[in-house]
Amino acid sequence: MKYIAIEEFCSHHGVEITLIREFAAFGLVPLHVENNREFLPDKAITRLERTLRLFRDLDVNKEGIEVILRMRKQLKKLRREHEKLLNRLQQLENPGIARNYIIQEIDLE
Repeated sequence: MKYIAIEEFCSHHGVEITLIREFAAFGLVPLHVENNREFLPDKAITRLERTLRLFRDLDVNKEGIEVILRMRKQLKKLRREHEKLLNRLQQLENPGIARNYIIQEIDLE
């Protein structure tokens, strides 16, 4: 797994390190500590950027951000399940034809 130093992220995004630590303490983003330095997993960068937008641009508090991110994750899961069910229904209706429906994703960013 790749990591980015928290200082680098904060400098690039113009945000205080203490805010990222608060998000991490609240469970919104993971932090990795090595040799007394804090790092963000690269896979968490998009989530953290989304969290920052909700916090700064829309003035959503940490509790609200947690709810929004959880609901977003559930919505993605439901979309995948819906797509699987549509594919299965198509197979049952037309057993000789293996078609796949493509569900257009709505970007929630």
